[in-house]
Amino acid sequence: MEEQDSRISDVVEKADLYPERVLKMLSKNIETLDFVLDYWDKKDVPCEESIGQAPVQGEIPLLLQWDERWGYGTYGESMVAVSGCGPTCIAMVASGLTGRTDITPYTVASYSENNGFLTKEMDTSWDLMTYGCQEFGVTGTMLGLDENAMANTLSYGNPIICSMGPGDFTDNGHFIVLTGYENGMFHVNDPNSKIRSEKTWSYEELKNQIVNMWWYSLNE
Repeated sequence: MEEQDSRISDVVEKADLYPERVLKMLSKNIETLDFVLDYWDKKDVPCEESIGQAPVQGEIPLLLQWDERWGYGTYGESMVAVSGCGPTCIAMVASGLTGRTDITPYTVASYSENNGFLTKEMDTSWDLMTYGCQEFGVTGTMLGLDENAMANTLSYGNPIICSMGPGDFTDNGHFIVLTGYENGMFHVNDPNSKIRSEKTWSYEELKNQIVNMWWYSLNE
């Protein structure tokens, strides 16, 4: 990885001092390098309570779990940057649909941990996607794996959260948000990657990686 960015050597020199989960995160995603380099200066700084500028209601903002504004926040025995993809996806969907700025990934992660949606394995329960999300003003409903149904759901302004298995997005488990469908391609907000969020994805690319899906609307 040093061939990609020479600053990796700064981490390698201090590797024994970093938590193993932080090093594993970096080894899988060089996009997190700045987060890791800033770890010692910022790991104890309180998380910000806002995502920043208010999103246009109905547009789903891209939030990253390793954003330094909240990524150092604890999530069980882990941290939002490492294990907070599920809460980050809920934060994206809820802030986008409600227009609120106070629904941060750390806010959702804290709620998830305190209300039994975080498993002993540091995985986010699927129940957060349906029951837990209601705390933040949105309702999640399971959706079957069908391109037309997914496209129609998105056309009505209802974002979709997907639980992903091994493939392009993860080697174990991950959550992403589908935000739109255009010319046969899906727009994706991946909470762990700006790069993957900048490209569009075909149904054929996604279908074998999707384990479950939920579509979202405002609470009635």
